[in-house]
Amino acid sequence: MRAKKNSFTDVLKPIIYWDASYAIACLVDTEQYHSECVAFRKRLQKVGVLSVVSDFVYDELSFFLVRQALAKEGRKTGQHWIDVKKSKPDFITEIMPSVLEKTSELNDMTLWLPTSENVKEKAFQLMTDYSLLPTDAFHIAAAKQEGVLSFATLDSDFLRVDDIIVYTCLP
Repeated sequence: MRAKKNSFTDVLKPIIYWDASYAIACLVDTEQYHSECVAFRKRLQKVGVLSVVSDFVYDELSFFLVRQALAKEGRKTGQHWIDVKKSKPDFITEIMPSVLEKTSELNDMTLWLPTSENVKEKAFQLMTDYSLLPTDAFHIAAAKQEGVLSFATLDSDFLRVDDIIVYTCLP
């Protein structure tokens, strides 16, 4: 049976995995659905839901923030973000305080789930079974490894996966 789609106002499960799309929207106030994600995060916290993430969320959040800063710098100089990275090799070091600030905020709101070697195999199977992008498959595999079947996401691809619950504010 395909994923069950829940809104941010539906009954909550006791543990919910935040994928990167939700975490980014929750932490970055310029993102679409930021206010909806913040309100949902506050609701989760208020009722004592355990919010969890994996290394994959930290990876995607960090890359998003670095790329966003590089792109902003590129707009000032008329360069593509990759060219900014090449021409300013210390740029990432300069923006790391802001990246660390956001990852610290994520730490304060969630519990980190460790991953094992089995996650890779499960992720590849999810990619095959549901035609998922690797990042989506790795999030789902990491959560399922720990028995977590509920997800907060802004990614509709999660809805193709059998036997999970997807909390989203997407129409």
